[in-house]
Amino acid sequence: MIVTSGSSSISSDSESLMSCSKFHFEEKVLEKLIRLEHKMELNEKKLKKWEETFSFILDKMEKAIKQSDIFVESVRDTQLQEQSRLNDSYHEIVERFKGQSKKETEVHGKQMNTMLKSLSTKIEEISVAENNRENALKQIQNTLHQEQNRFNKSFDVTLDSFRLASNESLSELIEKQEKDYEALMERRTIVAFSAYTTRPQDITIYTNIKFEKVWTNIGNGYNPSTGIFTAPRQGVYHIAAVVMSQSGQLLYLHLKHNNDYTAGSHVTGDGYNTGTFDVVFSLQKGDTISVGCKNGNRVFSNNDKYTTFSGHLIT
Repeated sequence: MIVTSGSSSISSDSESLMSCSKFHFEEKVLEKLIRLEHKMELNEKKLKKWEETFSFILDKMEKAIKQSDIFVESVRDTQLQEQSRLNDSYHEIVERFKGQSKKETEVHGKQMNTMLKSLSTKIEEISVAENNRENALKQIQNTLHQEQNRFNKSFDVTLDSFRLASNESLSELIEKQEKDYEALMERRTIVAFSAYTTRPQDITIYTNIKFEKVWTNIGNGYNPSTGIFTAPRQGVYHIAAVVMSQSGQLLYLHLKHNNDYTAGSHVTGDGYNTGTFDVVFSLQKGDTISVGCKNGNRVFSNNDKYTTFSGHLIT
């Protein structure tokens, strides 16, 4: 009995529990369904908003496509207009160029014709000038031939006259040539002298050193007895002299040209001293050159020939 009653009690509890669980399940299911419906309503609202947004965007895209089509048509029309304008301008330029080229061709053609006519005229003038030149050349040749004949005749007459005259004056011509030759030989004659002294000499006022020894006397212009050179002809002469003083004594000498004192030499000091002369004179025939002094001096020399006097004709 106890078991039976316990089993009954358990069965009723189970039934009660199952009935409670079923109710709770249905309540949960209902709650989920309500939530699901609420979410569905929210999703429907979002879908409507999206549809509205998509519709708006589609409308804008349709408007943009229409505007793009309009713009493309406008650009195409503009391009067609510009193409037509360019074609018209191109044809106009081509036609203008053709017209201008035709005009220039005509102008150049006229110029070429004018130049050809001028060239033909120049050629004709040149031909005429060439003919005139040939005629003038023939006339000149004829004139030269006539002048040649006249000259030959005149030359023969002159030659005969010259032969007659030359026979008369030949002796005079030969005589003149001989005189000219003698004068030339005289101008080409060498004049030169060189002399020296080997002894000391006391030179008094207005006297000359006597170079008594002679090396050279071409032309016989130098006189060793007087120490004077006399120019045998006119010309330019180079005169030189070397004189030595007595040891420790003053020596003051001059070159004399026709007794005029010219270049001077002054030596002094201890021992023997040397003075020199080196002068070029333009002399006339008969002019004299010598070495002298204005006061008393003593000139030294010995066999070593320290004191010399020389000269020669330059030209």
